[in-house]
Formats: sequence, C-alpha cells, structure tokens
Amino acid sequence: MGHMLKNTVFKSGSYALGVPQGTNSVAPSPAANGQTRYNTGTGKLEFYNNAVWNAVAREGNVVISKDSFSGNSLRSNYGPLSSAYAVGTLWAANILVHVGTVYQIPGTNYSFAANAVNAALTDISFISNPSNLADITIIHGFASTIAS
Repeated sequence: MGHMLKNTVFKSGSYALGVPQGTNSVAPSPAANGQTRYNTGTGKLEFYNNAVWNAVAREGNVVISKDSFSGNSLRSNYGPLSSAYAVGTLWAANILVHVGTVYQIPGTNYSFAANAVNAALTDISFISNPSNLADITIIHGFASTIAS
C-alpha cells in the first residue's frame, strides 16, 4: 500500500523524489492517465496520456529549428525542411507555419510531401501557392525531448 503526500513540505538539501522506474516491458498495464515513471530503456522521464507513454522534455535548451523560404506564385512545394516529417501528416501541435504574418492551418493550408530530389527528405506543400516574394517561415522542434 502506498503513502499519500498531502500538504507535505520537502526538506531542502540532499533529498530527491523517487519515481517508479523500469523498461517498457515492466510499464504498468493497464496504465492510467497522469501516471509518471522513469523509463530505464530510453533514459527519459515519461507520463501516460490517452493510451500512450510520452517522454517529458528534460531541463535544458530544446532544439527548435527555423526554415525560411521565399514564395513563388508558380509553385506549392518548398523544401527540404531541416527535419523530416511523415508524408501526409500534419503535426499541428509541433510546428508553426506562417506566410507573411498569416498563420497557416494544418490540413487546410498545408501538408507534408516527399522532396522531389531526395524522397527521404520532406517538403511543405501548400494547398494554394504563396504569392511572389512572400516570406514563408516554418518553426519546428517543439516536441523534441533532446536538450542541449
């Protein structure tokens, strides 16, 4: 039987809060939303939410990337991006796309496509071609759990 912590003040100094730990094979089953554990196989703290164990970003500077392109009304694909994304996916929570100062809605304004030169790389594909010389800014990497 576990102990409950309620209105507890932790001592300062050489103390730490322990969390359950283990590999994927010993993760709780069934797990409940909000459970937290340290995955010794991946070396990452993770929490359970909607049937998935999600890694928690470590303290430090998460690497966020920015790609910039200049619009051309005759083309819809721009790339390659500095990070690869699965073709056809949207990644709405992990990427910000602007043409000029206008935010682009995933699925409505753009999706991802294979790069024409190297299929292992990813392009962004706009539904409507951006106007000539429009600044296209793509900021991504928000979901990274790799700290520098």
